[in-house]
Amino acid sequence: METKQADGPPDDTLRLAVVAVMARIAGGEREAVWALHDLAEPVLARMLRAEARRIDFRIGDDDIFDLTLDAAIDLAKLARAWKPDGALPWVWARRRVTALVHEHIGTFANPLDDEHLDLEAPVRRPALPEPRDALRALAHRHPSARRLDQRLTATVTDRDASIWLGVQLEKAAGNRSPAVTIAADHGLRPDAVRKVVQRVGQRMHAVA
Repeated sequence: METKQADGPPDDTLRLAVVAVMARIAGGEREAVWALHDLAEPVLARMLRAEARRIDFRIGDDDIFDLTLDAAIDLAKLARAWKPDGALPWVWARRRVTALVHEHIGTFANPLDDEHLDLEAPVRRPALPEPRDALRALAHRHPSARRLDQRLTATVTDRDASIWLGVQLEKAAGNRSPAVTIAADHGLRPDAVRKVVQRVGQRMHAVA
């Protein structure tokens, strides 16, 4: 029996429709991005709102709709890299979708009266840093982060370290397919990401 996705068609029906649309896009049919948006808009809107709530920011309905369009266009650009037998496009490229929220917030700032310049915090928020850069920043304040950074620097390349850290962060966030998400970020296949994670883990264990 098919399960039904909220605000959308049954999962099996949705997957078949998405596969067909992504194939059209990969074949050069640019107009098919609108069909992709029609299929993905409900789940994209939920993802974008959830990310906005996570960072304590509210985005209006009109802006959410615009962001779902941007997300559909971004997913369409990845049509040739996406695998029909893998996670659905918005799951596969989840970080790319949620990054649109940070880009959107970064374009706004509250107008401040001169009298309150020292009282109000700025609204502008930067995009999330890369995992490797985030660890290096933490290393200045936390000994455990500094030790981890030193071990990664001594044993693997920055690229492999970034992939490994990204997978760990995705796992911590509850992503059941972290290799799929990180593969999309780095233009790799999920199996290649898993091999990198295995290699880094082995080298870290050897050093420990």
